[in-house]
Amino acid sequence: MAKIILVSKNSNGTTWQLAQALRSQQHDVTILTSHGDIPPENTNGIEYMGYFKKWSVLEGLKIIPGLFGMQPHILHLVLDDDRMNAAQVILSTYAKSHPNCVLTTTLLHIKRGLKKTNPVRYLVEESDIITFPTVESLAQLRGLNVRSTQQGRGILPPALNFKNSPQSVEELDESESSLLANLHSQEYFVLPFREGRFKPESDRFQSLLMLARKHKVILWGTYSHWSLRERKQFANWMEKNACADRWIVTGTISPQLSKILLAKSTAFVMAGQQFTPPEMTEYYLRAIQAQSTLILDSKQTSLHADLWKNTVNCWVLNFQSLQKELDKLLTRSSFKLPQALTEDWAQSSHIVDSSMNELNRLYNRALASAR
Repeated sequence: MAKIILVSKNSNGTTWQLAQALRSQQHDVTILTSHGDIPPENTNGIEYMGYFKKWSVLEGLKIIPGLFGMQPHILHLVLDDDRMNAAQVILSTYAKSHPNCVLTTTLLHIKRGLKKTNPVRYLVEESDIITFPTVESLAQLRGLNVRSTQQGRGILPPALNFKNSPQSVEELDESESSLLANLHSQEYFVLPFREGRFKPESDRFQSLLMLARKHKVILWGTYSHWSLRERKQFANWMEKNACADRWIVTGTISPQLSKILLAKSTAFVMAGQQFTPPEMTEYYLRAIQAQSTLILDSKQTSLHADLWKNTVNCWVLNFQSLQKELDKLLTRSSFKLPQALTEDWAQSSHIVDSSMNELNRLYNRALASAR
């Protein structure tokens, strides 16, 4: 059993799930996070330290005596993306100066790039262990000047945490009930809708048009941040392409309505859109719980790769020829698949266990080298 300190600005989501998984394997786990953060449920023996107000150099220096007085075996930084603050720099530097402490970094999303001007580049180079959510993101290590020839590297995707998903059934409000009534007996696709602006020439809007010509499209999201002019342009564009009555923007909806929409949909279409790994994992979680048919692209299936079987439990389109493959798929009379991705199957599969087993292997190897 190792003493592990998880450092993260946000204790919810990935960090909390990781802490639970490590605790279930009998590790002594402490979460060090932002002041005011509250653990999402019973801590189950996980020590919780909501300390940082500003994540400044001063705060980092002040906590060092108490933190390293705990004599942790592993300091594990969880970064949502490739940015780090002053306190994280202080903690990682101090951990690296202690030969008996293993510095581990989990980098969930590379947004800016690991350039020489990015401090995260040097954290990655100095870490004893580095994990990424996909094999593709792990390839970002090429060209870096990694200090240790024994640096451990692994794949650690955000967990599909069904246990923490809300189980209560909420009543729909009047507008949500009306939306469902309007869709009665209609075939429709559901698309996550997160467009910053209206770009009719973009691949994403062209794909939307292709889908709308087949079935009605439910755009799960909002365009309230668009100007009134852009909204009118979008409506006119859909009308011009004979799809005036074949789209709905949901706005903010309850988890209960989103589950119903996904369950009743012809397919949930994620292909061609860009999400961070935590965002993608959340959509996967919702789709599996609703047992909806997923249409993904080949880039997206690199996350939780063991789940996906093209033409068996999902449809996978080649990212390099997405428009052509989507056009071909839409000629089908039915999108039903031989198998459904069920919650029971996902929970009983080896996916979570295998990633945690790999992380433990990396921990043990690094600890053996540090002693």
